[in-house]
Amino acid sequence: MLAVVTQSPGVMVVDEVPEPGPPGPQDVIIRPEVVGICGSDIHVYSGDIGALSGASNFFPRVQGHEFSAVVEQTGKDCPGGVKAGDRVAVWPLHGCGRCYPCRVGRANACVALELVGIHTDGGLQQLLSVPASQVFTAGDLDAESAAFVEPMSIAVHALDRADIRAGQQAVILGAGPIGLATLMAATAAGARVMTTDPVAARRDLAVAVGAENVAWGSDDELLDEVRKWTRRKGPPRVIDTTGDPAALALATAMVCSAGRVVVVGMSAVAAPLRSGVFPEKEIDVVGSSCQTAGDFRTAVRLVRSHREAIATLFSHRFPLTQARAAIECVASSQPDVVKVLITLGS
Repeated sequence: MLAVVTQSPGVMVVDEVPEPGPPGPQDVIIRPEVVGICGSDIHVYSGDIGALSGASNFFPRVQGHEFSAVVEQTGKDCPGGVKAGDRVAVWPLHGCGRCYPCRVGRANACVALELVGIHTDGGLQQLLSVPASQVFTAGDLDAESAAFVEPMSIAVHALDRADIRAGQQAVILGAGPIGLATLMAATAAGARVMTTDPVAARRDLAVAVGAENVAWGSDDELLDEVRKWTRRKGPPRVIDTTGDPAALALATAMVCSAGRVVVVGMSAVAAPLRSGVFPEKEIDVVGSSCQTAGDFRTAVRLVRSHREAIATLFSHRFPLTQARAAIECVASSQPDVVKVLITLGS
């Protein structure tokens, strides 16, 4: 069968690989349909993957961690809710089950976390085997919408970390796919949202999918816009989806006293922060990593209710054999690039 294999940093080839054997008792064999490409895929492709950078055993890797698939076979002890022919969204996360985060129900922060498509082979191949516990039936969702469940689940988890309440004002920094998903999840929870992004087309998309206000400019200009929007009180919640370390300093300046900042975007660069802002404003700054199984289940419902809006985010599509071009399309950061999909066909 065909697979796209990242052999080493920056080296990606289409190759023939063996098909998976019969599924284990609690595993399923699935046929990927659509794979979404995001910033994490760029980091893996380039070898810029934090603690795993330069690890001799990381490559080769079949990437793809946000994808839809059809179940081909089920193991003999799989739960009855999953059967051959079902379209599923794949929850890519697997925790060790033993560390402190796993024991308290937060496997998304597992110290030995494994993600399909990053730590183990993922969706850029024609068949693969995964535990049945990591597939969620997508019902009547089309393949492209089902592939967006994983990004939406990241948004759901960020909203849980934010403890958003109906009627609250929230600023979301960034209108990429995760920022826009977070916007949809926040408005579904009853929040009033302002979105910031340097790309005008993305700000337009934010308005189209529910933002009450959008803005861009220098930090001082953005702070001024936020003060006007909140009647000089500052928003109780700021969610950073950008991965820009400078955005954290902006977020802490922007949020109101006793408010909360949620950091979703990742960066290995130190943030230029003034530590005095924490005791002065008594703000909470929390991280948000991946998602839980409960978040993933909620995301399936949110994607179903927002599928028309989500479809407007799909800007580019590539076949499996052009996976490298899809990765480069995302890396280009062109203003017309929003969500890039790789379709595997029948």
